[in-house]
Amino acid sequence: MRTLAAGAVAASLPLAAWAQKQVVLKVGDQTRTIQSLLESAGLLNDLPYKLEFVQFPVAAPVMEALNAGALDIGYGGDAATTFSLAAGNPSRIVAAYRSDPSCIATIVPQNSPLKTVADLAGKRVAVTRGSVGHLLLVAALTRHGVALDKVDFHFLQPADAYSAFTSGAVDAWSIWTIYVARAVLNNGARILVDGKGLVNNTAYQTARTESLSSKRAEIADYVRRVAQARLWALANLDQYAKVWAPMIGATPELARYAYNMEKMTPVHIDKNIVADQQKLVEYYASLKVIPKPFDIAPYFDLSFNQSIPVKLS
Repeated sequence: MRTLAAGAVAASLPLAAWAQKQVVLKVGDQTRTIQSLLESAGLLNDLPYKLEFVQFPVAAPVMEALNAGALDIGYGGDAATTFSLAAGNPSRIVAAYRSDPSCIATIVPQNSPLKTVADLAGKRVAVTRGSVGHLLLVAALTRHGVALDKVDFHFLQPADAYSAFTSGAVDAWSIWTIYVARAVLNNGARILVDGKGLVNNTAYQTARTESLSSKRAEIADYVRRVAQARLWALANLDQYAKVWAPMIGATPELARYAYNMEKMTPVHIDKNIVADQQKLVEYYASLKVIPKPFDIAPYFDLSFNQSIPVKLS
């Protein structure tokens, strides 16, 4: 097992300066994804500050907690981030990751008569409001000429959506990664449409502006460690799956399947990332999902790019 030394990702601030005061960085995580990555890569050792993880089932409440000042930094997809920034969240995007869009999918039971996106007209679809699953569903329906008001949206959190899906209370479910993997492997679900060609599937670390002023060095160190951990996990998938699986109540095989399907990779924030996010803002505004378009560029802080490794050293 290849373990990264924590010292290899230390931020530029001298350790002596950190030691003068134990800074606490409050981090919003989803289903222990970030925590398990850092733990399995050996990057929670010798931290010069304290990491306090707060776990959420999906991205929307992460962004809500960030907006309320309960977090310093939080992890969420491009869809939930767009909703939150449009609502006035005083935060900035400081790190980005790209994933394979096929890890987002609208699924149906194995024996469902539904064969195409057009077949969703008049059907009940479970989806988490403001999530990447919501984005995919809207994009797929729009692409296939199905009016949104022709589909019965059931806005549910993943646990409730899973129950609705497996009990037959809904006809389809638009969801992502670990939930797609669980439904496919454990329940024989069939993918009706995935995100290829429909969504970019970018995820972000978004930090509260006040925290960027008071905890900039800690945030820089944290996003560097997360990027290193993601790269390590891609190169050491079996080891990572063994750590993540018990945290989410899954088998290592299921965890490995999910992460391999996602292939989330750190990237530098550049003009392409910003342009893609601006297109998403305008797309949501055109659908009245958010009240009006806005300029997304000021919400990106590119100064953390220097802290983000994009290949395993």
